[in-house]
Amino acid sequence: MEDPLKPKPVPLAAETVLWFEFLLDPHKITQHLQCKNPEPSAVELIMQFISMTPDSANASTVATPGSDLQNLGGANATTPATSAALNVQQQRPAEVGLQLSRKQLALKILELKVATWLKWDLDVLEKSLPVVMQLSLLRDLCTISYGRTVTIPFASDFDFKIAATGNERAARFALTIYHRMLLRMQLIKDSALKAVRSLMYQTVDQVQQFLETPTQPSIEYLEQLCASANNKQFYVFHYDSFVTLDCDHMSATQNYDMMRLITPNELRAQLHYELAHYYLHTKQYMLARESAAACNSNLQALPEGGTLFFCHIRPAELEGLLQACGISAHQQTLLERFHQSLLNNYADIVPILRLDNRAREIPLVSRRNVELDIEGAISTGLLKETRLLLLQVAALNVVRTIFEWGNIFGNVEYFEKYHDMDCMPPIVEAMQDALTHCGIAQRSALKHFLIDCVLHQQQEPQQQDQCRQLLLSAKEMGIFSTEELLDLDEQLLQSTQSALGNSLATLNDWICHSKSKLTALNLNAFYNICSAAVTRVEVAALERQLITCTTANSVRILLVKLCGTAPGKPLWAINPSWDVPQPLKSLIMAMPVSFLQDFSYVLLGKARELAARGNYIDAVSMLSVLKSETQRQELAGSAQIMCKLITWEILHIQITQCLEEWHQKPLDLAALGGRCKQCLGALQAGESVMPRMEILESCAIMLLNLTDFPALIYLDKRAAPLEFPLSFASTFIEMEKMKGPKKACRDAWELMLSMFLNIPKRSAASLPAGSGTNSPLLAFLQRVRHQMVFGLAISMLGKMHNILKDDPNHDLNCEYMQLWPVTLTNPNSYSLRSVCETLQWLLSEALSHYPQTISWLKMKGDLELAIGNNESAMRCYVNALVTGTDYCTLPLQRNVVDDYVIRKMIRCAANLGCHMQATVLCQFLEEIDYGIVFKNLSEKSSNFTDAMDAYYSCIWDTTLLEFIVNLHAKRGEHSRKLEAISMMGTLELNANNNEEIKRESAMVRKSRFLRALAKQYLL
Repeated sequence: MEDPLKPKPVPLAAETVLWFEFLLDPHKITQHLQCKNPEPSAVELIMQFISMTPDSANASTVATPGSDLQNLGGANATTPATSAALNVQQQRPAEVGLQLSRKQLALKILELKVATWLKWDLDVLEKSLPVVMQLSLLRDLCTISYGRTVTIPFASDFDFKIAATGNERAARFALTIYHRMLLRMQLIKDSALKAVRSLMYQTVDQVQQFLETPTQPSIEYLEQLCASANNKQFYVFHYDSFVTLDCDHMSATQNYDMMRLITPNELRAQLHYELAHYYLHTKQYMLARESAAACNSNLQALPEGGTLFFCHIRPAELEGLLQACGISAHQQTLLERFHQSLLNNYADIVPILRLDNRAREIPLVSRRNVELDIEGAISTGLLKETRLLLLQVAALNVVRTIFEWGNIFGNVEYFEKYHDMDCMPPIVEAMQDALTHCGIAQRSALKHFLIDCVLHQQQEPQQQDQCRQLLLSAKEMGIFSTEELLDLDEQLLQSTQSALGNSLATLNDWICHSKSKLTALNLNAFYNICSAAVTRVEVAALERQLITCTTANSVRILLVKLCGTAPGKPLWAINPSWDVPQPLKSLIMAMPVSFLQDFSYVLLGKARELAARGNYIDAVSMLSVLKSETQRQELAGSAQIMCKLITWEILHIQITQCLEEWHQKPLDLAALGGRCKQCLGALQAGESVMPRMEILESCAIMLLNLTDFPALIYLDKRAAPLEFPLSFASTFIEMEKMKGPKKACRDAWELMLSMFLNIPKRSAASLPAGSGTNSPLLAFLQRVRHQMVFGLAISMLGKMHNILKDDPNHDLNCEYMQLWPVTLTNPNSYSLRSVCETLQWLLSEALSHYPQTISWLKMKGDLELAIGNNESAMRCYVNALVTGTDYCTLPLQRNVVDDYVIRKMIRCAANLGCHMQATVLCQFLEEIDYGIVFKNLSEKSSNFTDAMDAYYSCIWDTTLLEFIVNLHAKRGEHSRKLEAISMMGTLELNANNNEEIKRESAMVRKSRFLRALAKQYLL
């Protein structure tokens, strides 16, 4: 009884035809090729016929396609002389002809018949056939055409005589194809040799002989063929020229009378096209240009709509060739001419820009860049042109700006930059040239631009002549109506009135456009109102400058000016946002009302504001000036205290700058550490003047980041902001003294643990920075920079997570975790959620400073998996693997990733529905768990990124591939099964390979899989 579970063969599609059917019924091939989408295709048929051709048993000198060019010419093989190649002669019938079996001959005729169906389009054959098969096809063509056995490449003493079964027309065609392929192969020489590296050494050597054959005889042959095309006819094979063998037709003679005669123009067009490509490849640009031009002229001479049998030139490729040679038949666009002008020292740049004002094709930013480049080149002497060229380019750009952006400030820069030149005629000429190609919107833009120009020029006494000239030009353009011209004349008349003698306001700024006339009394009252308003405007302008300035000298000058205006309020109260620390504020408010009081308060407030914005240099500069101001001899008492407080404020800003720019190391860290010790020394000595607690905390954290732990342990631990840096420093010192498994100092552990008690105040304070709370823990962690301090804090939070979570499947692992206790008293009193959120934020912060710390990446992945973020966890694991292999360039080591991490990655992939990824990851285990493998393979992938057959090239375990083949067979997935079988058949997966080859194969596939994961999860 037949086993119902036994896999059954999948039937082929109804339209699929096997290769041997054409051998049994040769007439069937014509019907097959005439199908719309034949299966197999014409190229696949050629490959099948070549690969199935049997070796010759009659003579060892016969080279067959199936033997992969086993009997090519010797090592010294070269192409024959061109003159001998052109003068082919008919051989006497008595000489020996083909020595092929009937199956060999039948297959060769079929393959040549299919190639003729493709019209011997070498582009198609080159893209679809391997190099070895291309040479096999060429050899078979020469063998049939000459009527005797031919080897490729031709030997130096090759006899070009034709046997009785050959033909002169066919031999000439075959010889032309031979020399064409010889030149074409030079263009893909490197890739062709690389493609045959996996074949036998003898095959590689023979292909290399063909590629190293001298090309000069081929060039001479093709050129002479082009020259003699008018005198000597050229024929190409027709589909019916090849007569297939069958039982009723025993003769092997081909029907050469059916060959088609082509025109000399078609022949020369194709040959010159390939010669031009070869000349370009060998950098013979003059010859390439001549050949490309000859190709184009012969192609243009062909009748339109005619059928071509030999020429296969694509119009787009020909245009690319002509452009590469600089003789394109297409008219250049303005943008192309523009770039060409840039390469030729701005030749014809003015006519190009003038045409672009009509077409508006060149981007305006490119035109502006050219204007600046010309200006720079003329000023440095690199361009030997007068400034007239720059003036013309600028004027044309102004007109283009009118159309692009409108008339807003379009003329200001032009008239100010070129006021010393006759700048009006170029811009008038540019507008007149563009006017005839403008629409309604563009004419309106030009009109408004002219009005602005006329009014602007009228206000300048030295430019009134230009104004009149521009007004006459505007009238001649014919874009203004009579009413508009009258209104423009009236505005010009009003603008000639005398201006008010005030530095900030003129009469032109207060023109009354009403038709009523002002009396002298009204005008005087109007003047007094304006004067008072101008005074207030000046004061407001000075105050605005004081608020925005960033230098101490500017503050000094502006304060002096404001003091002269008799302000009604203290100058330090101008900006309510200026905030001064309390000790300094008390000292400043105790000063008598003076310039020093305002100057000190403003500088302190602005320095604090600049530091908050990240402008540390200007902030320190302001405080340094104020410190110098307080050190003058005439000041004493509170000034000395103020100087010391300012010194600590400067230190605080520099510490903040150092923490913000930690990896750039902008400051002298050793000197900064010494100043931090001096500042903390004031606390230890109990001086009367103490730094602010915020400054003391910053100094302690800075010393902790500099790993200067002994300087911290003797400080007063009762100050709450210093608890964290002091407890961390004590922990590091005890870690250095530890012997054996002794536990570290409990102060840091208990202090950190107290932040996560289930009390509303504490739990709110333990949230990450994004929550907006003022947690002392986060205030400390946000300023941690050293890798060791990050590691210690992460280890404590990770240990708390493991104890509170109490789930071995979601334990976190990290350095220093063995230092902390394994149990907690009353764990329900602590918030696991707060611990997770704080640890997640801290890992992200630490990785932002040290992104290549593999242990933190793996720990972040473990935490994301414990939370339930499978994709984020997978991203962290993949990042760790990619980092550990130096971006997939080094082998994956066990110290980078172990079975524990791999199993977590397998769990993540399975949770995401990527079961094939989980299957491939099982190979990374020390011992493959086939139970997990078979379970994942039996699952249906629910993720579009997990295509099953996309990862076959990443599998190196043959047992796994065998199971996949069996699985596809059960499902009836024939194409996938064949793909898996082809992977099993690769040489590097052979079971008989030594261990070194197996390790290399696994390493290559591991790297390939890691790159695929990186593209999915990291990009």
